[in-house]
Amino acid sequence: MKFIPIQICLFVMLLVTFSACENKKVDAPNDIVYDSIIISKIYHLDNDSTNPSCSLKIKFVYPSQYADSVILDKMQKEFNYALLEDESYEMLSPAKAVDKYITDYIANYIDAAKVQFPDWVDSEETDDFFSFYKDLSSEILFNKGGIISYRTSAMDYKGGASSSTLYKNVVFDLKTGYPVTESDIFTPDYKTVLSTMLINKILSQNNVSKTEDLLESGYWGINDITSNNNFSIDEKGLTYIFNQNEYSAPSLGVINVPFTYEELRPILKDHSPISHLSGK
Repeated sequence: MKFIPIQICLFVMLLVTFSACENKKVDAPNDIVYDSIIISKIYHLDNDSTNPSCSLKIKFVYPSQYADSVILDKMQKEFNYALLEDESYEMLSPAKAVDKYITDYIANYIDAAKVQFPDWVDSEETDDFFSFYKDLSSEILFNKGGIISYRTSAMDYKGGASSSTLYKNVVFDLKTGYPVTESDIFTPDYKTVLSTMLINKILSQNNVSKTEDLLESGYWGINDITSNNNFSIDEKGLTYIFNQNEYSAPSLGVINVPFTYEELRPILKDHSPISHLSGK
């Protein structure tokens, strides 16, 4: 019988243990607790239910508990800004930030009504024509390996006949509590290469070979498309989002452009915040 030296056995055991820890690090859910604020508010001009109104709906998912209180505080500020998009809400608790946003939204509507349609009473238009609607919502798309991928959406209607819905992705590094940007994960010369990859992927998605062929489908300016930091992350790769009117007609809605880590490998940095996911 042959005996394997004990040093080799210990080395193999350590290697297996290390490998298991690495897999667990990537696959394990983040040890963070989330809460949500769900609220609807309607205000009628002069507090008269027969008058035009503004309506606001909010679904705010945010981190509420984490072992590192400093990181938790940073995350809450970043989540406040991601959804409410104003620095005046950053320093508040999530609940107080939402309360302030509601108060500000109603005040802005009252001011807008005085300027935009002071004679609405004598108008033949319906009340809807002078009413505002806003729907803010957020969701956690990915929550593993120290990375959080967060998406917000904002539907905004300000009277008349037009409305818009915008989506924004923010990726957070749980080690720092701050968003992960393109410059954090891509090599310095990534822009030109990534722009070409985006064009080629959109062409492939539409089964055409030239950007000119996309015009009939409602795309425009695809030759000038460039990355916009609006990306989500998961264990498979990155997905870019381009909102309606960015490079396409509103009827096409959102453009989703997914990339696997393997596709992005030539421009991925070594030792970036997502290296444990991308394998680089």
